[in-house]
Amino acid sequence: MAEEEKTPDVSEKNGKKRTVIIATVAAVVVFAGVGGYAYASNSAYDSYASRVESAKESDSKLVKKIAEAQSLVKATKESDVLDKTVLDSLSKSVKTGETRKGIPDVGNVAKWNLWSISKAKTIISNDMTEADDSINAIGKAMRGVEASKTAKQVKDAKAALDKTITDAENLYKDSEGKVQDNKTRESLKTAIDNAKKTSGDKKADVKSLTAANDTLSKAVKSVNDSKNAKAQADAQKQAQEQAQQAQAQAQSVGTPSGGYSGYAYPNVGGSYSGGTSQSAPSYSNTGSPSGGSVSGGTSNGGTWDWKNAKDSVGGGFSPITKDNINPDGSATGGGDSHGNMW
Repeated sequence: MAEEEKTPDVSEKNGKKRTVIIATVAAVVVFAGVGGYAYASNSAYDSYASRVESAKESDSKLVKKIAEAQSLVKATKESDVLDKTVLDSLSKSVKTGETRKGIPDVGNVAKWNLWSISKAKTIISNDMTEADDSINAIGKAMRGVEASKTAKQVKDAKAALDKTITDAENLYKDSEGKVQDNKTRESLKTAIDNAKKTSGDKKADVKSLTAANDTLSKAVKSVNDSKNAKAQADAQKQAQEQAQQAQAQAQSVGTPSGGYSGYAYPNVGGSYSGGTSQSAPSYSNTGSPSGGSVSGGTSNGGTWDWKNAKDSVGGGFSPITKDNINPDGSATGGGDSHGNMW
């Protein structure tokens, strides 16, 4: 009996072994689960933290882009753009971007709470996506404004060039024969042709249009300068010719063509009478006037002596010279209250 009590039951031994095995497996499973969860939550949190940093960068870019857009709006007038609706689009995109600045508050995210980490990461990701969308939208609107500004500048530059071309063509036609150097007109014609080509080029930009306008304007100035130089030279030549004519007329007045009449001198036996001779008056001793001369008798039958001529009271009178010849050919002599000339 004693030997039977000392021998354990086989079934009992097997049950104990199974219990140990189950406990061991359960422990392994538990530890494995805890370790896996910890790994998953750590990975999720790291991803969340990385997304937060990316969101901060996007927000910083958004703030900067909004500031640039606001500066552009402030510096651009409606008259500066070809289509003013681009300014409206930019202002609208900036307004939307303003509402998306900053990082949303997701509260305290527990590192071991996988569910809260996932939720916070989704919120941050959505915010970052909106910020990036606003950055792109604002950038696109800004490019639209710049493009419209450029289009307006091209249009204005082309209009200015076309006006210069019209003025240059009129000048080219009107300046024929009126310039001092005809090469200036030839250069103007070349500049006009080149400017027309540039104006007709659909790909011409502000720089090329402005350059063509400047070149044409210089050619126009050269022609105008040449016109002024010729006009000044012609005026000087005309003034010289008029001065020479006036001088020649003044010299020719030395021998008058008019007559002399109205005064008689009884003591000298002669008088002034009209005449048409261009020669200086002469006097004969016949006592009568003839033609363009004044005749008068003298007591000694000699030639008239101007220096010794006396009037009725014994006074002398002045001879006929260029100094007392009137423009109509008559002569004016000096005289006193007695009718005497001197």
